[in-house]
Amino acid sequence: MKILIAHIPSQIQRQELMNLVESSVKPTWLPFSKRNNTVTKCKLVRILDLDTGGVEYHGLVDIYPDRAAQRAIRKLNNKPLNGHRLTARRWVDRELIVAGKKRLPEGQKSCKRRKNLEITVN
Repeated sequence: MKILIAHIPSQIQRQELMNLVESSVKPTWLPFSKRNNTVTKCKLVRILDLDTGGVEYHGLVDIYPDRAAQRAIRKLNNKPLNGHRLTARRWVDRELIVAGKKRLPEGQKSCKRRKNLEITVN
């Protein structure tokens, strides 16, 4: 499952975010767990709104199995990091292409995507 960690501090490094997420998927009650909770990818996303000049930083992290991802979301939500409170949630694509047509995910009535963004992924 891919999770989004929204509005992370601008000075955070990819490895620092990865370490934080990896520590959140480890069960605290079983220190020598044989479970294969895996953080496979960690990306930093910088979004510049060209209309307002505002800059946001987010993390996109792939975690398997889904149960470990859910645990990470619970542990990371509202966790303080460098003066910021983290917000974590399951990543949902805003538009899906089904049978050659663009469709929004179930329950979503409109696309909230802002116009005129410059997105950099590291």
